[in-house]
Amino acid sequence: RVPNEHTPLLMPSSVSASSTPAFYTKECLNWRIIGLLVMFTAGFGVASYLLWRETTDCAEIGYKLSLTQHDIWSTAPLKGLALLEVGMVANVYITHTGSVECTENCAQLLHTLQHEHFGELPYNFLMAGDCEAYEARGWRYASNYATLPQSSSLVLAFVGNFTLRLPSSCQLEMAEALLWESRRRKKLQPGYQLYVLRNVSRSQLDADALQRQLREWPHYVGQHQVK
Repeated sequence: RVPNEHTPLLMPSSVSASSTPAFYTKECLNWRIIGLLVMFTAGFGVASYLLWRETTDCAEIGYKLSLTQHDIWSTAPLKGLALLEVGMVANVYITHTGSVECTENCAQLLHTLQHEHFGELPYNFLMAGDCEAYEARGWRYASNYATLPQSSSLVLAFVGNFTLRLPSSCQLEMAEALLWESRRRKKLQPGYQLYVLRNVSRSQLDADALQRQLREWPHYVGQHQVK
């Protein structure tokens, strides 16, 4: 029988007249969509939290280090005892040069101090008034202070005399940045100990203002006197 406009089309025998299968398929699809949305929302939340933590951590430990490498400013040869292997430096000693200060031409002043020491300065790094850090013995060689645990110590020095007053804010920032950079390079143990190094042959109050400032810093444990 050929259907015409008055004859309704018959449903194929392979398709059930019941609407239940169609309703069941639609319900499964809805649950899958809901599950995907839940997973997406949870993943977005975790990613947002991790990004927030990373941003917060960067803000807390962020620093800017302007470091003039040894070969750029100094012609003095480097030699002596090497620092211990990666991550083994456990002590930081901070002092001052006890000299005049500088806000410009600081490399020239450092050359004058080198001449007085008959060679490279005994410090690993220096923080000058031009807001630059200068590499002396760096992370390669130990200082030559005989009374210090040389191979496991970094010695930082502020250029100037800070017995009665503090270094500039940018000098203090350079010192903090050097400590962070030393840790980033895995040259300094996370649990390092910080000391103020005082040369009592100059004065019994040598570096007194500096000592009062640094005892507020993390890891500060005391002072060490040399002559």
